[in-house]
Amino acid sequence: MERIGEYLVRRLVGEGGMGKVYEAEERLSKRRVALKVLRPELARSEDGRRLFLNEMTILAHLDHPNIVRSLACTETDGQLVMALEFLEGHTLRELLTQRGRLDWAEALSITNQVASALAVAHRQEPPIIHRDLKPENIMVLPSGKVKVMDFGIAKVLEALSRTTTQSVGTLQYMSPEQIDAVGVDARSDLYCLGLILYEMLAGVPPFESASPRELLNLQCTAPPPELPEDVRRGLPRGIERLLYELLEKSPDDRPGSALDVLHDIEPFAPADGIPVSATRSSGAGAPGSDPASDGPARRSQPSSDRVSSDRRPSGAARDSAPREAAEPRGDSPARRAAERDLPHNDTIALVERATEQRQISTPLALAVVVVLSLVAGGVTYLIKSHRASQPSVAPSAAIPAGSPLRGATPAGDPGP
Repeated sequence: MERIGEYLVRRLVGEGGMGKVYEAEERLSKRRVALKVLRPELARSEDGRRLFLNEMTILAHLDHPNIVRSLACTETDGQLVMALEFLEGHTLRELLTQRGRLDWAEALSITNQVASALAVAHRQEPPIIHRDLKPENIMVLPSGKVKVMDFGIAKVLEALSRTTTQSVGTLQYMSPEQIDAVGVDARSDLYCLGLILYEMLAGVPPFESASPRELLNLQCTAPPPELPEDVRRGLPRGIERLLYELLEKSPDDRPGSALDVLHDIEPFAPADGIPVSATRSSGAGAPGSDPASDGPARRSQPSSDRVSSDRRPSGAARDSAPREAAEPRGDSPARRAAERDLPHNDTIALVERATEQRQISTPLALAVVVVLSLVAGGVTYLIKSHRASQPSVAPSAAIPAGSPLRGATPAGDPGP
């Protein structure tokens, strides 16, 4: 059996632009892990290796039920190695591929748990920004629990690219400021959360184009399209409003923090721990919610009953006075719980900064250099089991009928 450092390799899951992923076990404890081994060319510089080890050590302290645990990181025989929590389930991308779109209560349950993970990461000192949040980096377990993967990986890759005028991210899920390469903060992750929420509700991302340049231009300048009417019909106004706040082009017009998002979701979100499929019902909302409800009291509300279809609520429309971006809203169970926890593009691309921010014109078109092509669109480590003798979705008495998680097997995305 092959050995990598202190780990015995059971099998190779896959190989891609970032490196190889193995199912392995810790030699002494026999603990089952997912072992991610980065490609040697990503660690040629001493500064790059030091950054990787420092960043991964910081991530190892992120202990939260909605974050995949980083168990260890090391350099072995010139290889940078991460040992990660072993999980079984499906990525959100797989669920969307199977289902097309999710009921709003399911989408909200996932959004709520991702926001909980972001709240903990963003409140570290210094804040840990994901930078590459997308459906491929969100794992949904059979119980309905959500795990966010690959915190900090994009930052490491950006540093390893040895450039200060490029950003790293997945084109379909980059915020305008990330595209502009002007520096990002926690609100960049919130924009990406809005992209994901929109896709879960509508079944397609808000911005799509076969041209990378046009896609980035849409991310920077185009308002998000209206949700399908059948989706809007049962969607609480407060959630629709939150969606378009998350998708504001200016970070100052978005919610100030993930705790703010949790506060807005709280009246509508299902209880933690129930299977995602258990929230599904024909035309029904989350427990205790009213589809016509605006949710918690907010700043200034639009006068119409619904979010305007031709003009999404802007920062000026929502706020009569500026707010502190990092200042969370008032006390709530969601906030207290988060504070207690404190201690489709299948490419990751390097995107050159445009001279003129917020606009990508032909003379100043972004040069897109594809550096990592990732299987199923993400830098993930999920382990695939052998499926030769069983269908991809097998019956299971443990999971309610109709759930995409029935018969879930260890899923894997090694990164291309």
